[in-house]
Amino acid sequence: MKVGIVDTMFSRVDIGTMAVDEIKKNYPDVEIVKKTVPGIKDLPVECKRLLDDGCDVAMALGMAGGATVDSVCAHEASLGIQHAKLMTNKHIIEVFVHENEAWSEKEFQSICENRVKKHAHNAIDIILHPEKIAEQAGMGVRQGKEDEGRIEVKERKMRIALVVSSFNSELTDEMLRVAKKTAEDMGVEVDTVVPVKGSFEIPLAAKKLAMNKMIDCIATLGAVVKGETAHDEVIVKTIANRLSEISLEFRKPIGFGIMGHDVDWDEAEERAGEYAKRSVEAAVELSEVLKKYD
Repeated sequence: MKVGIVDTMFSRVDIGTMAVDEIKKNYPDVEIVKKTVPGIKDLPVECKRLLDDGCDVAMALGMAGGATVDSVCAHEASLGIQHAKLMTNKHIIEVFVHENEAWSEKEFQSICENRVKKHAHNAIDIILHPEKIAEQAGMGVRQGKEDEGRIEVKERKMRIALVVSSFNSELTDEMLRVAKKTAEDMGVEVDTVVPVKGSFEIPLAAKKLAMNKMIDCIATLGAVVKGETAHDEVIVKTIANRLSEISLEFRKPIGFGIMGHDVDWDEAEERAGEYAKRSVEAAVELSEVLKKYD
């Protein structure tokens, strides 16, 4: 068997060498032809050349940056790869890693290693052992992170995540206590509590939590107390807009428990517990409503 491997200069991780090493270690009799091209859009033609020259399968390994233009380039490259597959009637295993998949360089490195190694085995199995591919049908196998597994329809306790601002902690500490108590009273498990510095940082933390399929809903907790300028109004409106966008994007309820704008300290102290309680209740109750329409 002969495998073509094409990587790029643009990638910040040497994923081409990862693929070569994984195949050599596990399939020493397989012949490997490796080529490198400048960028992700150059992958299709080089893969086609390798397939035309006798390779049984090819791996196209590329990294897409985090900007919109990078995603466009990756999409164009993917279209080219699909066309090359149809022209040659051979498989090209597309192994793309997007920079914005990860929240840190360490996580990005881990995604690269996981995805490349798994796809290296897929490239061999799809030619020599197609029965191995068939055995994994419907198993929730994932390249890049841990396998998600098959969906099992069974009752489980609802899980909520809490995002709490530490700014004005005299208020938000009480909000967190009330939120946990409310969840407990509603029979809901608090899966995660994410502390952030200020309320402005809540949306990004909420987005990361919304990506977790095991979390059913999110409650946000913060206090933006009125100052001498319109700063509090700008902050709260911005946060509200972003949380609404995240909720719609991930189809996951997010309770809004951020006090403000135009609330002074005495009012905030009086309302803190009620805001926290309502935030949890809103997220949980909407989750329950949505489940009725599954």
